[in-house]
Amino acid sequence: QMTRRPSGPAPRPAPKPAEAPAARTHRLPPFAEAGVARAKRLLAGTAPFLEQARGGLARVKDTLLPPALPQAELADPLSGLSAPAPSADYRRVAARGYALIILTFGVFGGWAAFASINSAVIAQGVVSVESRRQVVQHLEGGIVAEILVKDGQQVQAGQVLFRLDPTSSLANYDSVRAQLDTLLATLARLDAERMMAPAVTFPKILLDRASSPGVKSAMDDQLAQFRDRKASLEGQMGILNTRIVQGETELDGLAREKASAEDQLFYCEDELAGIQKLSDKGLISKPRLAQLQREKARLQGVIGRNIADTAKAQATISEMRMQIQQLMQKQQEEVAQSIVETRQKIADLGEKLNITENVLKRVDIRAPRAGIVQNINPRTYTVGAVVRAGDTMLEVVPQNDELIVDAQVPTTDVDRLHGGVDEVEVRFPAFHARTTPLIVGQLRSLSPDRLVDEQTKQPYYQAVVAVANTDVPDEMKARLRPGMPAEVIFNTGERSVMSFLTRPLTDALTRSFREK
Repeated sequence: QMTRRPSGPAPRPAPKPAEAPAARTHRLPPFAEAGVARAKRLLAGTAPFLEQARGGLARVKDTLLPPALPQAELADPLSGLSAPAPSADYRRVAARGYALIILTFGVFGGWAAFASINSAVIAQGVVSVESRRQVVQHLEGGIVAEILVKDGQQVQAGQVLFRLDPTSSLANYDSVRAQLDTLLATLARLDAERMMAPAVTFPKILLDRASSPGVKSAMDDQLAQFRDRKASLEGQMGILNTRIVQGETELDGLAREKASAEDQLFYCEDELAGIQKLSDKGLISKPRLAQLQREKARLQGVIGRNIADTAKAQATISEMRMQIQQLMQKQQEEVAQSIVETRQKIADLGEKLNITENVLKRVDIRAPRAGIVQNINPRTYTVGAVVRAGDTMLEVVPQNDELIVDAQVPTTDVDRLHGGVDEVEVRFPAFHARTTPLIVGQLRSLSPDRLVDEQTKQPYYQAVVAVANTDVPDEMKARLRPGMPAEVIFNTGERSVMSFLTRPLTDALTRSFREK
């Protein structure tokens, strides 16, 4: 048994002048030699562990070795086995040490082989909101007339942020509106002409704004034009109708004249028949017979001329009536063509009016979403500043939207996510880890191809993780801002500790044992 070293220094016994002991060869027990062999194999590939073991033996040798052992016997047992044979006490201590080492490695190896730890992919990300930052721009541009917000101000959806000078937009709108009003009044007049109406009926959109000088002027112009065109048409038709009446009167006279001539001819023929009999008997002179014959011929000529004049008068009347029909048809065709053209112009101007009306509405630049104003463009943050078309004037960061974490998954780990990862853990390094609860998010999407960071030039896969507002504590929600860093942990399963420790070595060996 070992004896405890006294507290004070003990005098060394004087060496005996006896003869030197005979040289003896000491061998370790078989189990110790096997342990040493295994230890050598382990220590051969792990130099750092060997150095730590040597340092540990150096620290404990003063407490474990007997004080009577000479310094020559304190040699490192691991540095070689050719040193002088240790004493029996030392062999027992060494055996216990080797057994402890073997036991330690055995227990650790068994635990590493059967114990499992969670496997995960860790990605760095940035907090944003679901609807992203809303960039406020102006489509046409203009001159800043009023500035109604400042950086960091909270605004509501639809709130006016800037107001541009409306002079140019209002002038364009009024011009198009006046043209459209004129066309609407023209269309009402044309409809009245097409239907041969006695008056023009204007649409309600004009009657509601009849007090406007422009609308009243357009309506008055079309009323006057309607009266003039109606009077012109009626005048032309009146002339033609007069000619028709004259022709009909002439026909009536010709008919009377023909009837009179026919009566005279009847009496003349009757008288001529009697005179002819008397003349045949020699009771009357020849001149009298000739006179009656001439009268008969004259009356027959009058009747024939009357028939010709009647036909001519009838043709004139038919021509006048045809001219009236042609005049009305021409007027209707002109009106119909004008209606088609006017309606097309109204449709074109209607679209143009909508455009100018939208331009006029965009004079007031409004917030697209409720949120916080940031990044106001200093070039446009001045009354009288010129805003070019498409210029970014400010940004609105939405509030109360679902939080989104844009994580950059390393390209070397993205294959571990292909099996499907629904729930992920989200941590926020900006908050204290001990007081910040674990937030669970949902993997919403993973980019189909890799992306490259423009600043670091490192490739990555974009993962979008959604975090419900109900899962975020109120005290954290008040301090959580878009742009803050986040850490996303994708749990991919479990693996043994031994696999975790040997994976780098096996990967290195796989790459190393390749023939070039």
